Amino acid sequence: MSYHKTLCYGTLNPDLIYFIDNLPYAGGDIRSNEYKIRAGGTAINCAENIANWGIDVSVLGNSIGKDALGSYLQNELTSKKINHENLLFMDYPTPTCSIFVDGDGERTIVSSGYSNCKWNDLTELDGIESLLIDRYSIPYIKDSISEITDSGIFVVQAGYEYEIDYKIDFLVVSKDEIDVIQAETLLNKNLVSRILLTHSNLPARLISSEGAVEITPPDFKTINSTGAGDATAAYIAAHGVDDIILTIKNACAAGAIIAGTNDLPTLEKITEVSELVEVTPR
Repeated sequence: MSYHKTLCYGTLNPDLIYFIDNLPYAGGDIRSNEYKIRAGGTAINCAENIANWGIDVSVLGNSIGKDALGSYLQNELTSKKINHENLLFMDYPTPTCSIFVDGDGERTIVSSGYSNCKWNDLTELDGIESLLIDRYSIPYIKDSISEITDSGIFVVQAGYEYEIDYKIDFLVVSKDEIDVIQAETLLNKNLVSRILLTHSNLPARLISSEGAVEITPPDFKTINSTGAGDATAAYIAAHGVDDIILTIKNACAAGAIIAGTNDLPTLEKITEVSELVEVTPR
């Protein structure tokens, strides 16, 4: 299945990506091997994938500037068929995210310009069936999340930054952000129904009140993991959990395709790679 209308709420910014051999030492000076700019932030990364799968998707989140980078984001969203008519605009510079990718595909990230941003309210959700929220946006929408979840909207959170004392349906989070004990506490408190613990080089683990399974993606070399976790969360938010094992296999396949090729994962490619994903009960 897939939802007909999804909202991705969170960070909206241009990604300035630098491909380097190694990070410099303090006071060092290096040149990047390659550089590119792309529309990014969790909300846009997820929405780009969902739009690529032919699903109606919108973005909300932080305000952007009335400047060249803000215009760039608007043009990119339009070209990717991502609804964005309710974005907020301010007279401050558009926030940016500088991403340094080393020879092993690992990232070091510097985010700038968010302190002056305002954030959209989450009050007008008519027709929205699925909501994806990112970890950075929680302070601005925290009071609304439980009510939205209870309303029947499928709520997925990407990442973990602040204490979860509200209800969501699904948490997609790196093993570096929370451990298994913390995850099980969230489940036991009935704050989260399912949690997918991911790692760039290790098997993922899906845990819920029904038990746990380990998900092993195919062996591949990471080129650039930027957006890989967002693709995984996006697939879950867009397709739901009616067939949880199929959804998780496909979601992990989507993330692996991003990390290993830097290409947007098509549904056809996801189906192909998903056949190589192994699922083992724990």
